[in-house]
Amino acid sequence: MKRFLHYFLIFSAFSTYAQIKVEVTPNGINPNQIQETIPSMTDERFIELSQMWIAEFSRGESNITEVTANSLTIDAMRDNAFLYRNKGETFLHNIKYQLKISKNGDTYTSSIKILEIYARKVLLESTIADYFLPNGILKEGFEEVKPSLERSLNIILNSYDRYLKTTKS
Repeated sequence: MKRFLHYFLIFSAFSTYAQIKVEVTPNGINPNQIQETIPSMTDERFIELSQMWIAEFSRGESNITEVTANSLTIDAMRDNAFLYRNKGETFLHNIKYQLKISKNGDTYTSSIKILEIYARKVLLESTIADYFLPNGILKEGFEEVKPSLERSLNIILNSYDRYLKTTKS
């Protein structure tokens, strides 16, 4: 049992290290560009897999634009992307995000940004920067915005990465 636990801890340390992690700042998402290796595939297959992933991930509610031989842009919604609590009430917000993806050889580069924030289906006039003070610290009452939004963005990016790496070419 001890040996099993030892191997499990080593494996989980490496699998955690391999995950994509981004940080939300008042100036946007850091790192702005992520570069990952992928199994060898044609550019056409890369575009096809990207389109298949977003159709599954967003349940068909996405817009694919700027398609070239080796790149594309995806605009999609993420429900309940972040939250905060005020006086015992939880406020969940949806985001519209844009994922720009391009392939070069056996690597791909992606960048993600938040285009719009929604409260239910109502577009808000706010941006992520509005939840931060000028010094970069979250405003009082919005402490849960950053970790919950980072969790959502990391889910999106890691889902895409896993899809490319595990779907049969």
